Amino acid sequence: MSVMIRRGLEQQLHLFKAAQYSSKHATAAFAASLRSHHNRSFVQARSQSTTTSTARSWLRRGSSIRVSTIFTALLALGAGATLLGLYEIYTSFTLWPDEVRKDLRAGIRAKNQGDHALSERFLARAYQTALSLPLSVLGSDPYLRLSGIAAVLAEVSPARRAKQVLKSVWEKGDVSASASSDSAESGNNSSNDWAAYSLTNEERLRRVAVACKLAELCSNEDGEEEEKWLSWAVEEVLRLAGVQTAHRNSAGGKAHANSTSTSVVLAELDLPPWMRRVDLGAPLAALGSVYAHKGNVEYAMPLYLQALSLLLPPNADNVPIEDRCEAAQLMNNLSELIMRRPPSPEIRHQAEAWARQAYGLIERVDQMPLPRRGWFSSNGEQSREVCDQVLGVVLFNLGMLREMDNDHATARSLYKQSLKQCERVGMTEGVLQTKQALRRIERAGG
Repeated sequence: MSVMIRRGLEQQLHLFKAAQYSSKHATAAFAASLRSHHNRSFVQARSQSTTTSTARSWLRRGSSIRVSTIFTALLALGAGATLLGLYEIYTSFTLWPDEVRKDLRAGIRAKNQGDHALSERFLARAYQTALSLPLSVLGSDPYLRLSGIAAVLAEVSPARRAKQVLKSVWEKGDVSASASSDSAESGNNSSNDWAAYSLTNEERLRRVAVACKLAELCSNEDGEEEEKWLSWAVEEVLRLAGVQTAHRNSAGGKAHANSTSTSVVLAELDLPPWMRRVDLGAPLAALGSVYAHKGNVEYAMPLYLQALSLLLPPNADNVPIEDRCEAAQLMNNLSELIMRRPPSPEIRHQAEAWARQAYGLIERVDQMPLPRRGWFSSNGEQSREVCDQVLGVVLFNLGMLREMDNDHATARSLYKQSLKQCERVGMTEGVLQTKQALRRIERAGG
């Protein structure tokens, strides 16, 4: 972990006030010593980025039961590598250079027909052609275009090749990396162009999305690599958000954009018009999930809290359904983190406060009208998909908390509701776990 992020997280343990979202019981200090044995029957929800559907799987890690529903950036960013790339490709074929247009069309057509091998062949050729072109031929915002092709190519490629493609396009946005490759390819005009090109802020935000996708691809193989990519992504979005902070502070003395960004409540920042709150919050939550799975609760907690403050700002009435559902996930995750502390009635009360907030938020979402379906937006049912997944987890956790307090009647009712919800959304392992919990209640005579 970089010094910048570590210092910021340590500051947040003292500066961030969780009372914006919780009762007074949820504001206790969270950096206590941990006892992992108490995790054995508590479920944590995480969100996993997919571009077309949200795949969920219940996993066992040691003795703890977890739901891997990972909240990483590309899904939540919306303007992430894949979605923006597809938007540009589908709507602006005529704006692409003739040199890449034909292969791009053929690659997208093959992808839509389910022939990923053929799609990869055409898109790889389009990507290599785009790399060889002068930036002036690619047009305005050349990095958005190049990374758009790379994102779609990665989508149809095996994981190893997908990582290679995304890493190459990430490095194209790094002046130092482009300059070093320029020395090896001095005769390539495109390499010379990239070495001298400075990304726009929107292109830097796209590069953050590429890094988050790289982190996702590393998540099942190399935890250190995943943390490295997400740490960089968090630092970069903080730098981007800090541009505005620096401008506001310029009249009052020397600005410290990076340190300011990590020592204030990020929801209070006036973000630039090209950055949305979710663009800033998604990498924070993803990195928080990494630290949570490593047992670094003192780092995971403030990241979750900051991401929550961005997804669900105080007194905000126009929060999209998707953001509310992601916020419910984070509330459930905070509940799980609290339960890693030494068990006591007070700890259970704090954990239950967060879990009940998650449940209440999901109930309010159910009462909201479905958003109108747009050409590029998801339909209404898909916008509630995360809530549908998290609901089964939250009900299970509330049942577990009631069982710990020997309230077997309420626990049984919550487990039955969780079972019904898990069956409805197809969470097979969730069904198995709730059935086990119900049998345990019966054996206890509850």
